[in-house]
Amino acid sequence: MKKILGAAASAAILLSSQANAADVTIGLAVDQLFESRVAVNNGIHAEAKDRGYKVVEVVADGDAQQQNAQIQSLIAQGVSAILVCAVDQNTVERALVAAKRADIPVVAYDRDLPDSAVVQSFVGPDSKVDGRLAGEYTAKALAGYEGQINILELIGALNDQNGIDRSAGFREGIASLKDVNIIEVPTDWDSARALSGTQNAFQATPNIAAVFAATDTHIPAVETVLTDLGRLVPVGEKDHVVITGVNGSRDGYDAVVNGTADAFVVMGTEATGRKAVELVANILDGKAVERTNYVGGNLYTGADAAANAAKIWGAPK
Repeated sequence: MKKILGAAASAAILLSSQANAADVTIGLAVDQLFESRVAVNNGIHAEAKDRGYKVVEVVADGDAQQQNAQIQSLIAQGVSAILVCAVDQNTVERALVAAKRADIPVVAYDRDLPDSAVVQSFVGPDSKVDGRLAGEYTAKALAGYEGQINILELIGALNDQNGIDRSAGFREGIASLKDVNIIEVPTDWDSARALSGTQNAFQATPNIAAVFAATDTHIPAVETVLTDLGRLVPVGEKDHVVITGVNGSRDGYDAVVNGTADAFVVMGTEATGRKAVELVANILDGKAVERTNYVGGNLYTGADAAANAAKIWGAPK
């Protein structure tokens, strides 16, 4: 009899849990869609589906004011929680304050909002560590270099914590090198700006020894410039320009596997998306959550990238 009652009680609890899950709607406020963001969002949708949650996704297409309006719309729709990847960390707070007033919890993903008074938790890459991994590889590759070392840094966006932290981490990683000249090229994550900036940098400073791309989607721009200059030399050969990047895209994967680029740091996109939904679930259940949650990246080179293709979100499947 006890076993029967126990089974009935368990079934009742399960049905109650399922009913509660069916009432949960996550508002997903996305900055813009590109490969790695879609990969993270896919993880969010997959975890939400597994938990029986609904997701209402809005995309701001890089427009900060539009994102604020979209968040206001999600609030008006009465979503249970908001997951936000902000277009601009300095602009989004006004909309998030409105969410707080409506008692809607907010979790930031992929792009932290460290100064926000509203965001309860964040999950995303440890961009400083990711940048440092690329920097340490670069430092090792250039350890025997003689004379001034010119390094081109294709910086992400300076209003994006990921861009800021990747740059800071890279510089920490190359700190062991002496007589370094860093040529900064802000790209705002735009490939056209990366291309023109790389062209201008090599024209002004022909003897650049290494390039760090804050996103490896800019590596094709570097390849184009080096090809035009007759300097696209494979990894390991004389006069090769050391190339590293962060992301895990198909562009980065192909460049590393083909021997054009040396290494790339791959973000854990699906794990980030699933963790974001887990944080929402815990907050809605009244559980304590960590303010900052990192999903570590992994550095791969031509020696191990193909063998680990299943772990690299942008690799061909």
